[in-house]
Amino acid sequence: MSSKKLSCNSFLILVLLAALSTSCSLFAPRSETPEQLLERVSHQRIFLAPYDKVWRAAHTALKYTIASENQDFGTIETDFVKAVDGWIPPYKERPDYPGARYKLTFTFAKGETKGKESTRVTIEKRIEAFRNIISDSHKIDSDGTEEKAIFYRMERELVIARAIERANAAENK
Repeated sequence: MSSKKLSCNSFLILVLLAALSTSCSLFAPRSETPEQLLERVSHQRIFLAPYDKVWRAAHTALKYTIASENQDFGTIETDFVKAVDGWIPPYKERPDYPGARYKLTFTFAKGETKGKESTRVTIEKRIEAFRNIISDSHKIDSDGTEEKAIFYRMERELVIARAIERANAAENK
């Protein structure tokens, strides 16, 4: 009888501990909007700027040779870049896969966010690694750091362009 009582008490203690450990996180307010969550999880960002300006900012921020582009369809694709010649995050000294290559594909879409003209930009980094000379390549997922760096540079270019426009407008008054 006492062992049954002991197991019942241990079960109650476990349930109580589980409830206490999860209760705070269940009712914590969400700090991110759905748009912010989407931007964080995927490799896309919505810029509150006209399509043409975002297109120019992407060209300025992009440091690779462009293989193809079409502004009407909203795509830019770079040539393949060897991993050893491409972007390496500041916290690494060399790429994870030295025999790999990658290309970036930008997709632009016009839209409207909160009553303002906006442009959604998606960057896909396709990494191909080769095991040896005769084997086929296998795909590796990007960690997203280069995409974030490009988005940051694009945002800075848009801020600079807005500041120049304001300075020119103030000068012409």
